[in-house]
Amino acid sequence: MAMISYSTIVVALLASFTICSVSANFQRDVEITWGDGRGQITNNGDLLTLSLDKASGSGFQSKNEYLFGKIDMQIKLVAGNSAGTVTAYYVSPFPLVFS
Repeated sequence: MAMISYSTIVVALLASFTICSVSANFQRDVEITWGDGRGQITNNGDLLTLSLDKASGSGFQSKNEYLFGKIDMQIKLVAGNSAGTVTAYYVSPFPLVFS
């Protein structure tokens, strides 16, 4: 039976973590699907902004399929009375088509 040294295991684990570590980039990973200019990708793909006006909102979808993920959001509410502001995430197992 061959013995594997502790340092070999550590090197293999570090290599696997390096291979699996991927930086997200909105320009590469998503497309803005609707919003007529209200959705924008800025800061070299590091920031995705979606805005809402009196006519409509905006949306995006990933270019790839994922088994799991995490969503974080910062919201800037309108000044004054922002009662009734509703946010939503729509998650779909298939591409959505908006016309």
